Amino acid sequence: MPIIMGAGVGYSPLLYRPRAQWEAVFRFLRKDAIQPKRAGSEDAAVLDGYETRISQGFAALRQAIAGAGLDALILVTADRGSQFDSSHVPQIHVQAGGEVWGDPAITALGEPSQPLTFACDETVGDILAEELVRDGFDIAEARRAFKPVGRSGQGATPALVEAAARLAGDLPIIPVSINCHVAPVMTGARIHRLGQALARAAALTDKRLGLLVSGGLSGDPQGDMAGWVDDVFDKWVLTRLARGRSADLVRVWDVPSRNLLAGTTEVRLWTAAAAALDQAGCHARVHDYMPIHHAAAGVAFVTWEN
Repeated sequence: MPIIMGAGVGYSPLLYRPRAQWEAVFRFLRKDAIQPKRAGSEDAAVLDGYETRISQGFAALRQAIAGAGLDALILVTADRGSQFDSSHVPQIHVQAGGEVWGDPAITALGEPSQPLTFACDETVGDILAEELVRDGFDIAEARRAFKPVGRSGQGATPALVEAAARLAGDLPIIPVSINCHVAPVMTGARIHRLGQALARAAALTDKRLGLLVSGGLSGDPQGDMAGWVDDVFDKWVLTRLARGRSADLVRVWDVPSRNLLAGTTEVRLWTAAAAALDQAGCHARVHDYMPIHHAAAGVAFVTWEN
């Protein structure tokens, strides 16, 4: 059965923490980076407005996922050293069955350990892995056992854990990790073909599947440009999604640029997700976009529906 819906949310730990903690999260993300002048406009009133809009964005995504009658949710993320270390960085990784766990607590902020566990769909994971290989993609696959080797005690990337906890409900997930941060990375054209192949593989299952992407958009959390957000780029990307023109994103990655590193490189995830959902005949709706300097990221909430 084809993928029947999709959802996407940019990632920042700020999205998943109470408003009262935002200043501490901002200090953690920006470190010593000089801030753009526009960041000074994010006073209490502006941040309160962002809090409301973030809540509304999550509500829109939850409603779309819950209302689709899904059997399972493909969850596309990028690891940042949580699950994999330098000894093994797969370009594509599929978790088939078993359970994944992760602890998104930020110890630097004094947060207590809060590991969360999610069940994974083995049948769908097996089909995706097999068919992606048949389509010419060399993947790494974990069958049932989940044995992260990245940061001790962190497990799956927080972008997966926090998005799944907020949006997946009781649905089993199929985690698909795409390398975005460790060179070499796949070209934009190959990322796009991967998304199309993912849609073809999903169509061979007998389950009602959704696809959730969690990562990006532009930003450089904890980097030299932390707090700087390229809203022009983000809006262009979101317009391509809304118009069903995911193929336009392919050439973004043809020229190396510092502006396309760090969190921004995770727009590759949106390229793959949009290619899959375009292939499945789903149409994107951008519910909201916010260039939040306190989040050190551009934040979007998007759904795709037939």
